Amino acid sequence: MVVGEAYERYDPTGLTSSYMRRAVEFEEKWETTIRRAREELLKVDPRELYLEFFQSLAQHMNSGAPRAAKFADVLEAVAIRGFGMSRQQIAIRRPLQGGANKWRVHIDAGAVRSHLEAHIVGKYFLNPVVVDSHAWGGRTPVVAASDVSQHRSAVPVPARFFKRSVPFVLNNAAGTMVSGQGSGDKRKYDNLFNPKPDEALLRWMLIDPSYQDDLDPVDYQHCLASAMDVGQYKFDMEYLLKADRRHPDVVFRDGSLFPQDAYLESCVLENRRGEFSREAVRELLSCLSYAGDIGSLYCGVAKQVQLEVYSAVLDWYVARYIDSDWEVGGYTLNDGEAMTLLLSSPAFVGDNLSGAAATCLIRRSFTTRANLNTRGKLADLDSYFRLYQYQHPEIDFAPFQKLCGLAHVYMFFVGHSKSPQQRLPRYEFFHTDTGADPGLMAGKILAALQYCGLSNDYDDSHMSAQPVTYLLPTVTQQAHLLCKDVGKYIDTATGQWMMARYRSMLPQE
Repeated sequence: MVVGEAYERYDPTGLTSSYMRRAVEFEEKWETTIRRAREELLKVDPRELYLEFFQSLAQHMNSGAPRAAKFADVLEAVAIRGFGMSRQQIAIRRPLQGGANKWRVHIDAGAVRSHLEAHIVGKYFLNPVVVDSHAWGGRTPVVAASDVSQHRSAVPVPARFFKRSVPFVLNNAAGTMVSGQGSGDKRKYDNLFNPKPDEALLRWMLIDPSYQDDLDPVDYQHCLASAMDVGQYKFDMEYLLKADRRHPDVVFRDGSLFPQDAYLESCVLENRRGEFSREAVRELLSCLSYAGDIGSLYCGVAKQVQLEVYSAVLDWYVARYIDSDWEVGGYTLNDGEAMTLLLSSPAFVGDNLSGAAATCLIRRSFTTRANLNTRGKLADLDSYFRLYQYQHPEIDFAPFQKLCGLAHVYMFFVGHSKSPQQRLPRYEFFHTDTGADPGLMAGKILAALQYCGLSNDYDDSHMSAQPVTYLLPTVTQQAHLLCKDVGKYIDTATGQWMMARYRSMLPQE
């Protein structure tokens, strides 16, 4: 088919309608098909489930199935970008131009099985999780949270003839720590923030207009994202992990633990994007190392989830074992949407959050987030870094390399909701291979949620035209609200500070 013919047959209205139908179908079958899947997945070994899922997709592609391209996308999303498998474990050979169905997939079943054994924790795909009553050794826990916000603003310039303003972007981080007696919203929350940023803090907080002059639009947007990461890591270290009072038992960091611009190619850039990417890597390494030293459970609470590691296999399982009319390879909900529907249950009793159903834990490494598993052999990353070091002798790659060996998180969803109207976040916690059983950490996180309670976040989502309600740890929601309020204050103060600097530059009459 020539390009013109493909364009003529393209139907955006039909595709949008298909997505709408898929989303509605999922929700309409929440009490029937999805409920049955929830009951059955409490008895299914996740390692065997994922292996069968991968082999089924490969079989369809090798047999020339008409949706082979979509199956390939799903396989890449789950096995390569999700689990961090290599091209040696799952090799996907795309067809040459004109051979639309001539796909070839080879799966090294033994290697894939070993990888799944090392990266999945939990007897079943869904497992009951109960509060670890001994999590804090009989003492009252300290639970902390942090958030970062970004404000686009402008400072007016008092020109003589025309009104002018100079734009800038301001980042700020803030946090909350809860401890002591009481329950839920009656607990004492200590607000933590720096109301007077100095020159050092403004280096990451203030993105001045010169960034847009010096960077292309893509680098500029990545720089904005990295600046937020840097600020939140610095805040977590200084105000939470190194707090003067007792160290927090759990830190709920709003967002993923990994930086948004976590690529080696970004770190070698000789511009401000490269500087911020390298600093984000250094700051994350400091947080993980220190959290490990003091025994704090460093946990990300991710709302804007893009992975389909859980949702894609759920789609396939429903079609294979529960409803033969269920569509596979079409519009797949992301993990947050699908796991909210799967785990939310009217049977959930949330008065004291003593227990809930949760997904199996999936281990995801910094190397996967950085796409290094697609570049070469993970067992021989040293030679990969030596090549980069030879090509860029002026850059210190040691922090990035250390993260590759240290930074592993376990992610999961816990069904602490009765209704899918409240979107569930993904919890991901840092855990060293030499530490305690990661399966026990889920019970600790549930204990922390029981202690601080849950609150609704009604903020508009930038990923949706309609407001999305998330059910978050109350301490995280408190940090989020504080961060917004502090940001408004600092925004005004920074504008006044810049105006004073501007006036000092004017010639004195």
